[in-house]
Amino acid sequence: MSVPVQLTLPGLSYDLAPIFRAAHLQLKPRTPVPEIRVEFFPFAGLNHTARFHEGQLLVRVSDIFTDAPQQIIGSLALILLAKLYRKKVDLAHHETYRSFILRTEIQERARLARTKRGRPPQTTSLGRHMDLDACFDRLNRDYFDCRIDKPRISWSSKRSRHTLGRYDAAHHIIFISRLFDTPDIPSYVLDYIMFHEMLHLKHRSRIHDSRLIVHTPEFKTEERKFADYRPAKLWLKEL
Repeated sequence: MSVPVQLTLPGLSYDLAPIFRAAHLQLKPRTPVPEIRVEFFPFAGLNHTARFHEGQLLVRVSDIFTDAPQQIIGSLALILLAKLYRKKVDLAHHETYRSFILRTEIQERARLARTKRGRPPQTTSLGRHMDLDACFDRLNRDYFDCRIDKPRISWSSKRSRHTLGRYDAAHHIIFISRLFDTPDIPSYVLDYIMFHEMLHLKHRSRIHDSRLIVHTPEFKTEERKFADYRPAKLWLKEL
């Protein structure tokens, strides 16, 4: 069993439990406050959990938050407990939380946590019918003058119709759904999915108005330069 990698993070100067007690009282004012235990946990990313166990409320907060301001922890407490209690909280708390996690230093901590603690996925680029390496190399030559630094490339473990492709920045891997490992699908559709993921390597995400913009205007403009953009989009629309 592997031990989670510890990151060098600053410490917190206040107790978290009273913040979660206050959140409980705000969400369920007529319900007695349960015994609450809060701890930082070395998740592989920005994850937090809250659950009941033997009458005790157990909360795990990502250790990436070890120096988060009390206001941020307060918003996180309301969001976590609202989800647990199936309540609603003011959208301002979601905005406060989102603004914090999108800070450059927090995003970098999350990236390091995913890279160091996450289990490297198994990869295979050669399918039963299609070779993803060959697809990448051809597109890199035809559209990018071979300037895209080649990541690891792999078919997904399942034939997903929801996630057709994705770029895993933590491990520098492009995944393509096994749904496209078949000669029955037009080759330009697979090419378009790969081209889309390659654009994520060229046009990185950026933050604007406390929002993470994954598909920037530059991304969308270049995506439309794919030769079979319209036929591919139409085919995928019927998927």
